[in-house]
Order: sequence, then C-alpha cells, then structure tokens
Amino acid sequence: MNPKKKKAVELLHEAVSSARDDKQDKDIQSLGDLSKALSAANDMTEQKKLVKDFVDNHKEFHKFLEENPDFVNSEAERALLETAFGAESVTEEERTDSRGRKSYKRTVHRNAPNLNALLEWLRNKDPENWSPNPQAEPELEDTSELEEEIYGKKKQGS
Repeated sequence: MNPKKKKAVELLHEAVSSARDDKQDKDIQSLGDLSKALSAANDMTEQKKLVKDFVDNHKEFHKFLEENPDFVNSEAERALLETAFGAESVTEEERTDSRGRKSYKRTVHRNAPNLNALLEWLRNKDPENWSPNPQAEPELEDTSELEEEIYGKKKQGS
C-alpha cells in the first residue's frame, strides 16, 4: 500500500472511530441501553462517565425517579413477580427478501418460573411465615390469678 492510501485509510479509521465514540454516547436513550453499555465498559471510570452522561441527558427522568420511590419499588416488585411466575417475552424479527419486501416474524417465549425469585418475594412480603431464620415469640401465661392469690387483689386506684 502506498503512503497516500495508507494515510487515507488511517484518516478514515480515525473518523469512523470518533463517530462511533460520539454515537455510543448518544445512543444511550433508555435504561436498557445504559445497562448494555455498562456491561460492555471495561473500567469503573468509564462506567461512572456513562452513568453521569445518562443522568445529565435525562434530568427529568432522574428527577421523576428520585421523587417517586414507590413507583420504582412497584416496578421492581412487578419484575420480580414476572420472573417468579415465569414471564412471557415477545421478539419481533424483520426480514427483507431479495425483492425488498418486508416480513415480520413474531415469537413468544415462555420463561420457566424462578423458585428463588418467588421465595425472595415471599420472604419480603410475609416474613412471619417465610423467614429463613424463624424465631418463635415466647408464649406468656396469664398469671394474674396466681398473683391475686399471692399478693391479694389490686385496688382499682393503684
């Protein structure tokens, strides 16, 4: 490869790389995208930058989540229950044939129930019956009759 072509390839590579880096920051439009970007990030500094950029770009969303912790908790509980009882997920695939016609294939996946998720939900909602470390409350006998015999009846004023 001659030096002119080599320089052109290097410039093209730099342009594509910088465009990809810029696009990567702008493509994070949802929490799902953020989750994927965080799992692909190599170090903690890069992850912190991704989160900071997401929060800066979605201030109203971040403010809404801070002001509505009950909403976040209910969504987390809904997701946990979906997992516990075996949720359905739908995927759609778009195909284009050689003539340019588009067709769509929709697939419904049924996930198996997750026993650990179900136990976690029960432990949080009904800890009295589903605690991993049950502790019996002491049963106290009514000894008032014995005390009356020993000490005499209590006067109503005392």
